[in-house]
Amino acid sequence: MLDSDNNHNSNFTNNKYVIKMETKKLIGLSPIEYEHPFDKAALNKLRALPGLDVVTNFLLNWTYVKWNVIGLQGSNFHITRDSCPELFQLVKDVAATLDVEDFPEIYTEWGYSVNGYTTGNKDQTLMVLNSGAVDLLTDQQLKFVVGHEMGHIKSGHVLYHMMAQMFTSMVGLIPLGETLLTPIHLALLYWNRMSEFTADRAGLLACQNKDEAIQAIIKMAGVPMKYFENMNQDSFIKQAEEFETKYSGLAESAIKAITIASSSHPWTVFRAGELLKWIESGEYDRILNGNSSILCEHTGQYFSPDVATCPWCGLPTSEHKNYKK
Repeated sequence: MLDSDNNHNSNFTNNKYVIKMETKKLIGLSPIEYEHPFDKAALNKLRALPGLDVVTNFLLNWTYVKWNVIGLQGSNFHITRDSCPELFQLVKDVAATLDVEDFPEIYTEWGYSVNGYTTGNKDQTLMVLNSGAVDLLTDQQLKFVVGHEMGHIKSGHVLYHMMAQMFTSMVGLIPLGETLLTPIHLALLYWNRMSEFTADRAGLLACQNKDEAIQAIIKMAGVPMKYFENMNQDSFIKQAEEFETKYSGLAESAIKAITIASSSHPWTVFRAGELLKWIESGEYDRILNGNSSILCEHTGQYFSPDVATCPWCGLPTSEHKNYKK
């Protein structure tokens, strides 16, 4: 599964001398190995909704997708081996690391938020990176963002993301659309948020640097550029770890649910917390090292057999069904 070497090279990043280690190529990596259970459960519920197949076929056969693709190709800068070789190679390297076969066309889009997105259809996939992501992130942090988008491609998320985008744009324009289509729209948005957790895991597997992944998320959260050198990563990690428990009361939970219901992405701090829990479970290291894992039958999460207690349910590792001494 793993293909790597021990060579490394060095470079300067943000005026600091750092060692740039070669990333391991995760040959044969399956998204099932790192898929977040929230993503899987939400997608299963979405696919069970009446009428979803009809809407999917409508989207695939309608010109909305073509309009979107043509608009991107007509307005944005196309990244190729000739037009921008360094950025093209970075994306190629991430695809090789995650063993992504369906390599997308790459475009940049003007915007100074740290962001990117993937769009297209079953025949043509396009990855779009904001200028801010390229300019404000180190190479390893940019690999986290690119790996996140490659994760969407590898997991087959792109079509449903397009559907969520279409619904958001048009549900109010269709007669009786809000009444008839709102359940599907809200289900799409909920799944869209859950799919981000899976893609974040792919991003970490792509950059293979926990600190750089968290720093990329901190920059997404809005830390000003002038403070990049002095931002306190530990404080942000503490904020992420406390967020879920700090607002866990009935009223706070209701406020969180209502506030986020119409959003396509989960809160950035919540994303960081979920990624940190996955790291602490040992699953990230297990995938990199090619070791076996234990399924927590209570939560659907996997964790390393090297820890004494399941980080998801709190029970001793030895009490799980597939634990082997």
